Amino acid sequence: MRALMYLGTREMEIHEDVSEPKVTPGQVILRVGAASICGSDLHGFLGKSAKRVPPLIMGHEFTGEIVDLGLGVDRLSIGDRVTVNPILSCGRCNECLQGRTSICPHRTVIGIEHPGAFANYVSVPAESCFKLPEHVGDLEGSMVESLANALHIFDRSLHGFIQSVAIIGAGTQGLLATQVARHVGATQIAVTDMVPSRLLLASTLGASHSINVLESDPVEAVLDMTDGQGVDLVVEAVGHTATQEQAVRMLRQGGEAVLLGLGAESPMAIDGVAMVNRELIVRGSYAYTSLDFAHSLKLISIGKIDVHSMVVARDLEQGPSIFEKLVDNPEELIKVALIPGS
Repeated sequence: MRALMYLGTREMEIHEDVSEPKVTPGQVILRVGAASICGSDLHGFLGKSAKRVPPLIMGHEFTGEIVDLGLGVDRLSIGDRVTVNPILSCGRCNECLQGRTSICPHRTVIGIEHPGAFANYVSVPAESCFKLPEHVGDLEGSMVESLANALHIFDRSLHGFIQSVAIIGAGTQGLLATQVARHVGATQIAVTDMVPSRLLLASTLGASHSINVLESDPVEAVLDMTDGQGVDLVVEAVGHTATQEQAVRMLRQGGEAVLLGLGAESPMAIDGVAMVNRELIVRGSYAYTSLDFAHSLKLISIGKIDVHSMVVARDLEQGPSIFEKLVDNPEELIKVALIPGS
């Protein structure tokens, strides 16, 4: 089996002689259709993810065709095309029993604790598989996991009608959050970034205000958009201390900032007096639930969310150079899905 192996910091290699996974009870074997590269995979590539221990086959955003069924699998068939929820929760802890499976303390993740989908074949639990409609291609199907992250943010933040949203960062998660904000009825949606092509795409996908941070102060621009009031919700999708602090400063009275981006090198500073006096909320958002995942697949399936315009396909063999490009100089690339082939 061919696989893209993570061997250490900035070390990715194609290996041609990796053992194929063996089917076990409750599992299915997939021939991988497409596996998208997540920002967290890039953090792993840079040696910034302690969870990703080399040697490892990463890849947790993927589709595949079932080629073998384990004992006890009865709702799936060989030949079914599926996308996979890679978060494997215990189902028994307090968090799981409350429906908050994404923060199960016993969770494991395909592509981190288990071999992932940057390979020809991958073994996954049958219960984690979601059948793909015939009209949803592998590229679109590999984006279901990404969109589920954005849906999880808004599901937990909809305590009333959201009129104004600021999204910091026009990468994959920022662009998806832009579309979800539009979907839930926000009329003022500001997106900040420093790459003009990404800001142009953000405008196409629903942003009412695209703010180039190299030309304007993003906090001042958001306050101008809202007549000095600030926004109901900020999604911080970059993961830098400076942008996390910007998120709090963009909020209206009683507003909520959601930290989604990874990679902040130092703790953010929080103005405790402002937090109390203005009743601000700052929280993190980790992944999604199975309900979010199913909702994501539905929205993509019925064409409510455009994922096609932000993802491109590349051969698995290009994986090492693609990882280098995404961390050093992504240029026009936003999301890349690796295609293993036969």
